Amino acid sequence: MSTEALTSCGAYKEKTSRLCLGVEERFERLIRRRSRFHLGFALLGVSELICLVLFFFSFVESSALAVALGVLFLTGFCYFVLRLYLQTKQPEEMGLLRDLYVESCKGLIGYQEGIAEHHLALAGAVCKLASGLSDAEYTYHRPPRFLEGLGPSLAKLSCLLHWRSVLAMRELLLFYAIEEYVRLVRCAPTTLEIHAALANAYVCLSCLYIDPRKIESEEPLWLPPGRHCEAMWERFRRAAKRAVEELHILKAYAPNDPWVHAQLAYSYHDLQMPEEEIAEYEALLRLQPDDLDTMFKLGIRYFQQAMSAKGLQVYERLKRRRYHKADELMRFYDSALPTPFMG
Repeated sequence: MSTEALTSCGAYKEKTSRLCLGVEERFERLIRRRSRFHLGFALLGVSELICLVLFFFSFVESSALAVALGVLFLTGFCYFVLRLYLQTKQPEEMGLLRDLYVESCKGLIGYQEGIAEHHLALAGAVCKLASGLSDAEYTYHRPPRFLEGLGPSLAKLSCLLHWRSVLAMRELLLFYAIEEYVRLVRCAPTTLEIHAALANAYVCLSCLYIDPRKIESEEPLWLPPGRHCEAMWERFRRAAKRAVEELHILKAYAPNDPWVHAQLAYSYHDLQMPEEEIAEYEALLRLQPDDLDTMFKLGIRYFQQAMSAKGLQVYERLKRRRYHKADELMRFYDSALPTPFMG
């Protein structure tokens, strides 16, 4: 069975969806178990501290004070030792979850090493699970119905506590998918389907690291400290450049494929390469001259790069087509103006 036939099969999609839900539930239990560990030690430590304060004057005249302080420091020591143990064990537990899912998918596919369709289907299923965990870090702590007003605050707390774990799990999955695709590229270096799948996996990986505030089409959720640091930008830059390399391969073999030009435009935009982004949008419009959404995006880039004459030409074309966002384009007319010098 071909990859397309396999992945389009309704039974296959249903079974992989059930597998994804099962792994997501097990991953959530793993996250919640760690939350209970931290909460338990926090309650224990606070209780010991309150008892020490309440009975301080009773303890001060006996050896009980030394015992109480010793118990408090022992609790803190045990917490940090066990926390370090859990941190070192977490990658192993995530790896076991991934391997469990991979083996289940292999059984579902009837996986045989060396068959390209099976490698592609397996990598696609792994990417599906990684996509299913998107924004999961906001959902692990929900309030009861009578405290629904605390929902936004608990979502932020959940994200603050667990975003690194979710990111690590999604990384683990996407790296596995990329390894599958790279293995196939070595066997069939000129197969466009494989390069397209590998490029898409690198695009998904880069989306893990990009600052959501830079994605114009989305309103970002609350972001925890460290989510948009320099290290994240460097990871994004490396993943996006690999995606661009694969897309250039596709462009060489399939220069008239609109999907390739659109993905290159998105990647160049994220990498802050406006001239290359404009060139890809122009190529995309030559292939699809009636694509008004692409025309609108190109008009924005023209204005942002002080190419106002071309931007106005795009505006006139959109007005003639009665495009609903044509007037919105003029908000970007002066976006290339320099910042006033206040010195």
